[in-house]
Order: sequence, then C-alpha cells, then structure tokens
Amino acid sequence: MGYKILIFTLLMSSFTHRGFSEDMKIVTIDSPLRDVLKKKTEEIRENELGLAREITEKLFLALKPYLPAAGLAAPQIGISKSVFIFSFDRDPKNLEAVINPSFIPVRDTKIEGWEGCFSVMLSNGLWKLAKIPRYEAIQVTYLNLEGEKIEKILEGFGAKVFQHEYDHLEGIENIDREDAIIETFDTKEAMFHFMQQVKKEDSTHYTKPSASL
Repeated sequence: MGYKILIFTLLMSSFTHRGFSEDMKIVTIDSPLRDVLKKKTEEIRENELGLAREITEKLFLALKPYLPAAGLAAPQIGISKSVFIFSFDRDPKNLEAVINPSFIPVRDTKIEGWEGCFSVMLSNGLWKLAKIPRYEAIQVTYLNLEGEKIEKILEGFGAKVFQHEYDHLEGIENIDREDAIIETFDTKEAMFHFMQQVKKEDSTHYTKPSASL
C-alpha cells in the first residue's frame, strides 16, 4: 500500500482497533504537559518506523475534529519525536506524514503571513495569532511512513506550514519567535472571523509540491 493511501486510510478510520482515545487532546502552552512543547525532539531511529506510524495515527486522530487543517506535530500530542503531518492546501487528502525532516531555502525571499497554532491560539484567556516571515520556497528532505527518503520543493503555503511544523520539532512556538508580530482577540468569534480572511489569502498560495532541484 502506498504511503499516501495508507495515511488517508488511517485518517478516515476510527482508530478503535488500536485502542486510542477518541478524545485525544492537543497539548497547549496552558497545559500541565506544556514542557514538551519547548524541547527539541529526538529523531526516529531506523528501527522505530512502527513507532512513527503509531505517532502518525495519533496525530490524525487529534487533528480530525479540526479538519480541514494544515498540520500537527508530535510534541503537540505530548510526544517528543521528530514526526509531523502537514498539507500544502489544508485538504485532508493531501496530508502527509513527515519523519526526521530538514530543509534549506531555495531562495532568500521571505513572505510574512498570519499563522494560527492549536497549541497557542488560546492562552491566558486570550486568542492569539502570529505573523511570521517564512521562506517563500524551500527544498525539503524527510522519510515517509515506508522509510523512503523524500526530497521535493515546497512553495507558498506548503512551505510556510512545513516551516511552522518544523519549528515545533525544534521546541519553538510561533508566538515565541523574535520575529513574530502577535495579534490578540478577546473572543473566539473575533479570532475565527479574522482567520477566515487569512485562509482566503492562504488559498492564493496553494502550490503543489514539485520535484527536488
């Protein structure tokens, strides 16, 4: 079974066969488990692909109530391992599992854009978004669920999401970056209204990944 078919099958399943909790929670900076969000993750070893698949299943389960969504990283479910899932266009069918990632910029150009994060959106009673400058195009390298090395070029929204999730693996929350501009909202409704405009802007930068240079 191809890895994209595999992860989509995992996404659409109920996961009850693995005994995973149906109310799996995302770790937030207000959570007792918040320390995991500040730690650099450990890489998946060659003999830990089975563990990577289990983490991926749990990531899909935690993200499922929020779909369509851009991605989620292992520390956000309390696991300090170098695994995340992401989509270049928020479509669940395009969510990919990423293991032990790295990236380099294709060019120096950066684009500023607003980012939401499930771990920091609500903290200390306020809803928060961050505007972050991200490389417009990056060359990424990672392993898929079958242990195959993947290399490709990401541009636009996909590049932004990959960099956002990579930050999580480095123990960095977007609101804690030195280059972040923070916007706060008193209510969830106000933040969601703002995010609708952000998503419209994001949609103009949905670009399918291309082959590596």
